[in-house]
Amino acid sequence: MLSRRCPNLQELHISVHSDNDSAEICLKLESFKKLHILRLYIKSSQVVSKLQLPSNLKKLLQYNIHIESMIPVIAGLPNLEYLRLAAGDLIQSKEWCLGDITLHKLKLLKLVSLGISRWDASEESFPQLETFVIKRYDELEKILISFAYIPTLKLVWLIQCKNKFLEASAQRIKEEVETIEGCDRLNLIFTEDSR
Repeated sequence: MLSRRCPNLQELHISVHSDNDSAEICLKLESFKKLHILRLYIKSSQVVSKLQLPSNLKKLLQYNIHIESMIPVIAGLPNLEYLRLAAGDLIQSKEWCLGDITLHKLKLLKLVSLGISRWDASEESFPQLETFVIKRYDELEKILISFAYIPTLKLVWLIQCKNKFLEASAQRIKEEVETIEGCDRLNLIFTEDSR
């Protein structure tokens, strides 16, 4: 009914706060052809697994979502340019594996308080990535060295991260870029403010 009444909807915020009756919730949003920005707050992995999103979606902001259940949903978004993943108070698995998923148009990836300590991805996963932001996220052991081989990457920004190994891995990526390309293309920012 909402898609008939609001066919030109471009931005939407959806919150599902309860796990009760979550098996009966199925969010079918693929008919919103002009939807470009979607904010999701969903605790139930059952609801997440049933999400049907429009392929034209460009900006996806997720809070309190099980990362593992979102991987197939994200994989079905070929036009995604901005992805923000935040776990909030959910307990996540300690590893996040993208496998052979490629986010072809993703330019900005922001990870906030995810709780995972290791992840598996390659430069092929983010061929157009320009900005990588990590915020309030000290469990992550390191930023993958493969990020040095993403030719479009311009900025790695760590916000309120107290993990020195994370900073050291960002420095290693910058040094690797300089060694490979002979130029200072990658900027690093380490801030303590809450932006």
